[in-house]
Amino acid sequence: MHKRKWSKALVHLRPSRIDGIGCFADIAIRKGEFVRVWDTEDSKWVTLREAHASRYKDLYKRYGIRSAGGYWVPVDFLRMSAGWYMNHSTSPNLQSDDGEVTYFALRDIPAGEELTIDYRRMDEQFDNLSRDVVIGERPLRKAS
Repeated sequence: MHKRKWSKALVHLRPSRIDGIGCFADIAIRKGEFVRVWDTEDSKWVTLREAHASRYKDLYKRYGIRSAGGYWVPVDFLRMSAGWYMNHSTSPNLQSDDGEVTYFALRDIPAGEELTIDYRRMDEQFDNLSRDVVIGERPLRKAS
């Protein structure tokens, strides 16, 4: 198996044409290179019940990675990895092959291009395109 190299690119945040804030690299990234966008210790699991009862429920819904029964969320919203800001694309330039936090370039990416992932490829249980559970004052229910 071919061993991938790590890109020396530094990922930073700035306004995105896709949505809100996005991730961008300071230098070009070569196809196949790993890109540092996540700190592996930067997430925790929160059940739907915990999310519903939390004062951070709006943050969990906005930034969390929805999966069956709950959310993967930042451990500390004051120190979030840049990866939490990666936007979705149906033709992304990054992909994970471990279903976790290690992403590599699918093609050469020029400096300054927004780094994107396909939310649907994260895991068959993740549901980040249609937030199907309402978190709020009422009991959890399916959104219509």
